Amino acid sequence: MRLAGYLRREALISIGAVAIVLMLIMATNLLARALSLAAEGTLPAALVPKLLAFNLVKMLMYILPVAMFIGLMFALGRLNRDSEQTIMRSSGFGLWRITAALLPIGLLLSALTAWISLQGWPMTQEARDRMVEGAQANYIGQQVPVGRFIEANDGRLVAYVGAAENGAYRRIFVFDRSEDGSIAVESAPSGVMVEEEGQRYVALEDGRRIAGQIGAADWNRLDYQRHLMRLPGQAGAAEGQVDVRSSAALWAAGSPSDRAELFERLSQGLVALVLMLIAIPLAQAPPRSGRYGRLFWAFLIYALYFNAVPLAADGIEAGQYGVAGALAVAHGGFVLLWAGLFWSTRGGWGRLRRLWKGRREYA
Repeated sequence: MRLAGYLRREALISIGAVAIVLMLIMATNLLARALSLAAEGTLPAALVPKLLAFNLVKMLMYILPVAMFIGLMFALGRLNRDSEQTIMRSSGFGLWRITAALLPIGLLLSALTAWISLQGWPMTQEARDRMVEGAQANYIGQQVPVGRFIEANDGRLVAYVGAAENGAYRRIFVFDRSEDGSIAVESAPSGVMVEEEGQRYVALEDGRRIAGQIGAADWNRLDYQRHLMRLPGQAGAAEGQVDVRSSAALWAAGSPSDRAELFERLSQGLVALVLMLIAIPLAQAPPRSGRYGRLFWAFLIYALYFNAVPLAADGIEAGQYGVAGALAVAHGGFVLLWAGLFWSTRGGWGRLRRLWKGRREYA
């Protein structure tokens, strides 16, 4: 029990250190992006701390698996370098008991990762999007950024307002790209902000709209006196996004894109658990191979696993297999890799060679 507690303590210290470093790196990058948006005027500066806090939840979903994997490699690598694992094995504390000692940590962090992926992040993202869109709507309602382009979150709508005078906006330009590939360009000499049915719109006045498909000859031109439209950042754009819907809603919907998103959510917890299991035999390097002699293979395995999940999700969208088949394709190979490493570390190749040699001598 003391050896198991010692192992868990060393593992938690190492996992925590790796997680903190990764969290600081990702948080710094996220903060830089948020400050850039605030400096451009597309995001109210007061939202930056709240936005960072919301996105910490998403970062945990990706940090926990890699922190557990690399942290265990560091912890077991140090024990191996200091010959502590040799002493453990000589005392009967072999690979099975090491796995059993570390499994509670793996199950706990994997369950936390799965909960964040399946429930925590979708709820958090929905609340975050509503907060951002509401704040942007109020912000735009008070002051439309003038003299530069404003882009919607999905990149489909871009607007430009040349000037603001006496509560009205001058020289308005709008570019809109639809999901079917058609585009529309609008321009109006003036416009005002209006509110109808609880939503804010820009009322373009005496404008012109040109719409059509790129490469086609049948473009339409429409001159109008008044046209209501949303500016980028106004509320109401996130309700149809797949990644903010609950996992139960994705399962009930049943479309290929919904199933692909559900598969990726289910995979997060499995990735964490399988990587934790792989780290234990992978870290059992020969004493003279160096403290972290197998870190290269660890990073290679993580990179392959990281890419296997979205590739399997693409297979679901293409109709090649369902969620269960994708889980087998994406994770089955790495489960077999863990079994092979475990068997090899416990002397599997040596026993196989002795068996083969004995059969040849008998023959």
